[in-house]
Amino acid sequence: MPKPDFLIIGAQKCGTSSLFHYLRQHPDLILPLQKEIQFFSLDYSMGWNWYKNQFPQKPIFERKLTGEASPYYLFHPLVPARVAKHLPKVKLIVMLRNPVDRAYSHFWHEKKYKTEPLNSFEEAIAKEPERTSDEEQKLINNQITQSKPYRSFTYVARGMYFQQISRWLRYYRLKQMYFIKSENFFENPENELVELYRFLGIRKIMPDNLIPQNTNAYPTLDTEIRERLAANFIGDGKKLAELLGDKFVWNNCNHAK
Repeated sequence: MPKPDFLIIGAQKCGTSSLFHYLRQHPDLILPLQKEIQFFSLDYSMGWNWYKNQFPQKPIFERKLTGEASPYYLFHPLVPARVAKHLPKVKLIVMLRNPVDRAYSHFWHEKKYKTEPLNSFEEAIAKEPERTSDEEQKLINNQITQSKPYRSFTYVARGMYFQQISRWLRYYRLKQMYFIKSENFFENPENELVELYRFLGIRKIMPDNLIPQNTNAYPTLDTEIRERLAANFIGDGKKLAELLGDKFVWNNCNHAK
């Protein structure tokens, strides 16, 4: 059975559903029907053979690549070591979005699926520390195997991209990772796909269907709340820009006003 040549590891609410949808249409790729297998995050106990059986069998005489997209992988503290154990040469794809917009979209995602009981985004941000305190350490210490608060209510924490990427860089070289700025991806998906195809080593063949996937409509975020939330990401944003370059700079998230 095949094993993945690449993983789309996150971040959540940054366009991974659209990217997976586009890649599914490429003739050099053969992808599983299910986008989020979540083996390394939620179902690691199922075992390696179970995971490999989630992928379609590759034709014997054709060189096709396979992969999956589980956005929780970027954020989960145990996933980098687990992936490195099984897939040391895998290519990693990371999508990053303005962390304020990502957090707000994440909140409405949880509201849509009725996992967020709070009605106010501002209240959810304020209560994040108390709701998620110690959950990461419990996962690391194997006191728990899953955490609903850590997965669902980490609106600010998931936007600390440098922290998350640093965990992966303990096991992988930067050149094994490909970073996509979500805003550029949705503005001009063809340009971004060409560069990604080069990274994966597949032909320059554009998908027929470039309709964005898993999009939601929600109220505009209040400017004052946006500015206050952006201040949380300045320190992490500076380090991210130093690591990945000025392409990954968002207004007010990488520098003070």
